[in-house]
Amino acid sequence: MITALFDSRRRLGWAGSNLNQAMKALNSGADAPQLEAAIAAVRRAADTAHAAAARLIEHHGS
Repeated sequence: MITALFDSRRRLGWAGSNLNQAMKALNSGADAPQLEAAIAAVRRAADTAHAAAARLIEHHGS
């Protein structure tokens, strides 16, 4: 479970980095065709991190 939590945290970092790059492009007036994919990746990574943390809390509380 700890491995899953660290893995999801790493993925969230990567996805957040991609989202930041898309935002930087938009702020400079450029197009960001990858924006929807970046938002979806952040959402998936956040959901995975949340699920892993919930499993860890459930396991620890047992």
